[in-house]
Amino acid sequence: MIQRIQSIWLLLVAASASVTYSLPLYSGHLLNNTEKKFFIPDSFLLFPLIFGLGALALVCIFLFKNRKLQFRLVIVGVLLSIVTVVLEYIKTDDFKATYNFQSGFYQLGALIPFLMIVFFIMAARGIYKDEKLVKSMDKLR
Repeated sequence: MIQRIQSIWLLLVAASASVTYSLPLYSGHLLNNTEKKFFIPDSFLLFPLIFGLGALALVCIFLFKNRKLQFRLVIVGVLLSIVTVVLEYIKTDDFKATYNFQSGFYQLGALIPFLMIVFFIMAARGIYKDEKLVKSMDKLR
């Protein structure tokens, strides 16, 4: 289970999802020189989506005997990660419009969903290679 490379990629997705909760997505300075930050738990759409992606990655680790289902769920994870990036951008724009910042910038937490996409793609690639290897071994029998 952990010996397979896709398990490591999926663990990285789950770790990335858990780290996202503590890192801010956006930080801006208000007119009175105070700083306001936007976190994932501040959004009712992003919070369950990130939690679901982390849980999906953990579930996929234990589906090592059913590679086809594991591959499909990882592809769903890629698509949901893309949706997360889009929602993150929309929610950050709403946050910026609400507080009318003087200046602001995206933080490290905004990049983690991009990493999750990459990790999911690498896991899918590992699952595909594993399936291909098993099929080639079946041909030898």
